[in-house]
Amino acid sequence: MTRKPTYEELKQRIIELEKNLEKYAVQNCDEKYRILFEKSKDAILIIENGRFVDCNQSTIDMLGYKTKTELIQTHPSDLSPDHQADGQDSFSKAKKMMDLALKNGSHRFEWDHMRANGEVFPVEVLLTKVSHQGDNWVIHTIWRDITHRRQMEKARQKEKETLITILESTPHGITLIDTHGKYLYVNPYFTKITGYTLTEIADREDWFVKVYPDKNYRKKIFEIWSHDSKHQGQGKTREFKIKCKNGQSKHIEFRTTFLKDLKISVLTDVTSRRKSEELIREKDRLQGVLELSGAVCHEMNQPLMSIQGYFDLILMDTPKDDLLYSRINKIHVQINRVANITKKLMEISRYETKSYLKEKIVDLAKATTTQ
Repeated sequence: MTRKPTYEELKQRIIELEKNLEKYAVQNCDEKYRILFEKSKDAILIIENGRFVDCNQSTIDMLGYKTKTELIQTHPSDLSPDHQADGQDSFSKAKKMMDLALKNGSHRFEWDHMRANGEVFPVEVLLTKVSHQGDNWVIHTIWRDITHRRQMEKARQKEKETLITILESTPHGITLIDTHGKYLYVNPYFTKITGYTLTEIADREDWFVKVYPDKNYRKKIFEIWSHDSKHQGQGKTREFKIKCKNGQSKHIEFRTTFLKDLKISVLTDVTSRRKSEELIREKDRLQGVLELSGAVCHEMNQPLMSIQGYFDLILMDTPKDDLLYSRINKIHVQINRVANITKKLMEISRYETKSYLKEKIVDLAKATTTQ
């Protein structure tokens, strides 16, 4: 017959089982940490009292060493250039960083490290305090190579500088406006065209009041702007007449693209172009007048000369005391007037008009070379 264990024996057995369970749990936890430690793609190191005591394979690969032993035997100061990017001495700055980690529990910062072949590369460092008792301390260290990130940042910075150069040197005014109508940016050429700097334009409404002083015209422009802004992503080209800071009026072509969060406007001063176009139109009108006046004069000159000649003969044959003489002479005066008008038509040199009823007609007095 099997003997039943006593209460004390059962209690002791339970205690032994709990100890074994705790030991297994610790071993299992240590094993999991070791796996995470070794498999991590980031470099992981353990620093104890200023010396490396352990590291994972990623650290060895990152720094270009052959074995862990070779790396562990290397002094931490040999893994950094003499000075960091900010000019500080690497040895002194490293001590400051570790002191901050011991004081605050952890500390994250960027650092320049050096591979075994002397190549310097940037890393993001995370120091975490494991223990700190007097002069004895242990810090868990993680390095993440940020070379690619730095390269991307430099590329973005270069793109930004290139964009700024383009914006600053382009012969067109450029503005950026947010969804609230606030001006975020104007380039130098915008100021050259309008006379206004960014600090002188509070928002869109302020801009409208300054450059469109006429209320009716301003209302018209505002309605056009509001209508165009409803069509996001579509560039709109409009031409408006603005009043510059110095009081000068200019014809400006606005090419605006309406995005979700921004409105981008490109301003081109087309005042000279408008004047040239007006000159061309005036030249075309003048050419038409000259061709018409030339044709009229050509057709009228010969009949007028004949009429004048015959009236001169009639007046010579009519005694001055004849009742018809006065009437014939009045007709002769009007014929001379028509002849004078024909002469003026031949002398037209510029396009000038005057109002006549509800139309515009050529002003012969101002359009001819002789006044």
